[in-house]
Amino acid sequence: MNFKSVFLDSFVSTPKLSAGENPESFLGLLYPEEKEDSFPLLSLLSCGKIQASSPWSFDIYSLDCFLYLYTEEGCGKLLLDSQVYSLDANSFLLLDCHQRFRIDIAIEPWNYRVAFASGSPLAYYRRLFPKEHLSIIHTSPYSDFFMNMERLFSLYPGNRLPQKLIISDLLGHLTANCMASLLSTADSSNHIPSYIEEMRMLFEHNFQELYTLDDLEKRFGVSKYRLCREFSASYDISPLQYLNKRRIDVAKHLLLTTDHRIHEVGSMVGIDNTNHFITLFRKYTGSTPLEYKQRMTF
Repeated sequence: MNFKSVFLDSFVSTPKLSAGENPESFLGLLYPEEKEDSFPLLSLLSCGKIQASSPWSFDIYSLDCFLYLYTEEGCGKLLLDSQVYSLDANSFLLLDCHQRFRIDIAIEPWNYRVAFASGSPLAYYRRLFPKEHLSIIHTSPYSDFFMNMERLFSLYPGNRLPQKLIISDLLGHLTANCMASLLSTADSSNHIPSYIEEMRMLFEHNFQELYTLDDLEKRFGVSKYRLCREFSASYDISPLQYLNKRRIDVAKHLLLTTDHRIHEVGSMVGIDNTNHFITLFRKYTGSTPLEYKQRMTF
């Protein structure tokens, strides 16, 4: 399948673009085409970091793929079945493109990361979608959605088998997380106390800060023993373990996508003691930061 040609043939009307832009600018970088049935997992069709300015409008009839879009700055909007959905900063969109949809800029500059993917697993995920066949999740900075989208872009051109396998894993992770969020929202029996969810979001957004159980007890006005018990019951992990895992996940991302030194990465995630950072990193990953970067860099 020549995805660029299929994309250009899918327009309901001519896209409205800012000066100097081509319709295929929406796709980012095109990935090598897979031979039919040669790769049974999820594969990228295109992926890129887009900076859009007005006008920027695409009305698309149908594409046999999924769209992944993470907004970093500004805002876009999605029109689907007469419904308008806002794509604002730190939001992640998963859309089944097998339906007519329109994407427009709302607030410029609109900076976002976009990816299109195909593969046999999409048939299963389609059955899990609600009738709208989309999911929009509002995330925190350095969320898994952002980090996985940035990691996808760093793997271009992705034509080696190890890269293809990692790309498939990243796409699967993005898709599964969206589906899990949809299913959890539909499950009204999954009740988490508001202060426990607030504490989790505190760790998500402000993981660089220093926390103790005594600090958290004062902040939420709840016994630290109860906080630990209810947090563990809700997320199957203790509060401080969750925080440390969050820090290490962001550190892994920074190691692979920046040139910061190891001690700088540690400080950026709230661990100023380099030896402690290396020890903690090895505990959660099985390797030192340097070993991890060498193993995961292509």
